[in-house]
Amino acid sequence: ISAVQSTAQQEIKSFASVLEKECASALAPKKIQSAIVAASEDRGCNIIIHGLEELKDSGSSDELETQIKALFSELNEAPKVKSVERLGKISSSARPVKVVFRSRNAQISILSKKPLLKGNDKFGKVFLSPDRSVEERRERKRLVDELKEKVKQSPEKHYIIRGNRVLVATRD
Repeated sequence: ISAVQSTAQQEIKSFASVLEKECASALAPKKIQSAIVAASEDRGCNIIIHGLEELKDSGSSDELETQIKALFSELNEAPKVKSVERLGKISSSARPVKVVFRSRNAQISILSKKPLLKGNDKFGKVFLSPDRSVEERRERKRLVDELKEKVKQSPEKHYIIRGNRVLVATRD
């Protein structure tokens, strides 16, 4: 019995050492960093549309795609879209829409033209933003809160968010 116990303990120790090595390499900082970079690259072709009216028969993806095409035509764009989907559970307010483009250039082009929607009758309350990770959304919220606080303190100045900072911009 003691021989069996000794063999079992040796096997358990060798298994533990193998497991320790494998877990350490799987959780290596470089692998984690590369996973984060890959996730951000995946989001690089996406936009999120807020405030797009949710039609009564919103179960049909064709109607949603028609709305998206109308929105893009207002921006004089006709990008190639991979997929379109509403996010979240059905509620009383309009759910955000995730649009996945075939290229990052399409995303950049659409986002650069988003100011054209401000005066639009049909899409004036629609807001376009890049698809952000949870951490990026948290950081963006912190910056927006900081911007609001600065506007409250000095309403005569014009503040903008550039990079990860709130800056004072000169009005034209």
